[in-house]
Amino acid sequence: MTKKAQIGWNVLLAIALLAGLVWTVRSARRGWTMHGWSDASRQWVVCQYVRARINPYELAQRLLRDTFGPSTGPDRVRLKEHRIYSISSAQWTPETPGMLPGQPPPEATYPLSTMSMLLPTIGFLPERWLLPVYTTANLVFLALLLGQLATWFRAETRGPRGAAWGTAVALGLLWPPLQYVVQNGQAGIVSTLCAWLAVRRCERTPIAAGFLFLAALVKPSMALLFFIVPLVRGQWRPIWTAFFAGLLLTVLPAVWLREWPWTMLAQWMDLCRYVLQGAFTVQEILNALGWENTARGAAVVLGIWGATLAWCVRYRRARTEALFALLALANLAWTYHERHDFVLLAFLLVWFAAQAANPPRRGRGWLGLALCAVLGAALADVFYVPDLPWAHAVRWAGRLAIPALWLLAALDVRASHAAAPARSAVDVRQGV
Repeated sequence: MTKKAQIGWNVLLAIALLAGLVWTVRSARRGWTMHGWSDASRQWVVCQYVRARINPYELAQRLLRDTFGPSTGPDRVRLKEHRIYSISSAQWTPETPGMLPGQPPPEATYPLSTMSMLLPTIGFLPERWLLPVYTTANLVFLALLLGQLATWFRAETRGPRGAAWGTAVALGLLWPPLQYVVQNGQAGIVSTLCAWLAVRRCERTPIAAGFLFLAALVKPSMALLFFIVPLVRGQWRPIWTAFFAGLLLTVLPAVWLREWPWTMLAQWMDLCRYVLQGAFTVQEILNALGWENTARGAAVVLGIWGATLAWCVRYRRARTEALFALLALANLAWTYHERHDFVLLAFLLVWFAAQAANPPRRGRGWLGLALCAVLGAALADVFYVPDLPWAHAVRWAGRLAIPALWLLAALDVRASHAAAPARSAVDVRQGV
């Protein structure tokens, strides 16, 4: 690269970093003031129900069922006709039996294990402190995530420290879903960070990896399929650690609320069937076909899981990062996801950028970055919100970019497997 071109790249990188930092400051300010629209505020309300020993799952399920009818069976609610995004969409009054005085209905869409994590961390905060504390914590986790991605990117490209870190940080900060996590008080950054750390530590520190997997399951739909990494490599200790620790966290709220754990799990699973308005996921198609909450819909989801598992089993010697990229897409393909959950794909940006910096793979890397740019634009407010033809066109381009990214990620897994030295199952378990 000529000196003039190098200067141009440095100026462009500085502008991108500045734009990302300004956007992050604006996101933080919005995160501090979102209140009832913030997911942190909603889950804080759920914690208050639990503290008062009111079962939030039973109440939320009852409100939804009484308003919209059953979630399964021939008379089930049709999600194409009833777009339910919140428990508050149900009919309720402050006098409804079970309501906590002064609070709205509980948005109890997270499992009991997540409740055990949220209660001691945000449940006892005064409401006026909640959003400043939560948003600040999100910014800390954001810095940790960007640090992880930048460290990996520099090691992968072996470039100058400043340029490598600047590129990775700029790509992350300009990825719209990451900003929406901060704005909306979501837990997606924590889930992504913990999943990334977990899959990379399965061999060296399997017990710690298990607890990191559990922390990633604060949002189960974002992290569940990452268990495929230790599963296909025969690394059972992280899986069993997460399972038994999660079992304990499931039992604790049930004991406190004097309910059977399986009863509360059934209530949680049923109420979640009402809020499946996925964005840019297979769930959109299932809802449009009327297959939501049916055996056919379940078969489609299980088919996605099975195909992903089969591919990872076939190419299990692939690099952990290649598997992570594919599984990030797989986690976003099923059930309910809003655009902030696409923070999982932040790693794909640095993955493809690293390929773009490698001459033999430069074409595939730039293609991947272009597809990510199309998807990112489709998820940004300027195109995601307006109900106008040009915005619809961009959103459909974003939807079409997703299967193309799947194809690239799957081919990267295969290529990585082919380039890896053969290892026995014993070697994999021992971290050789």
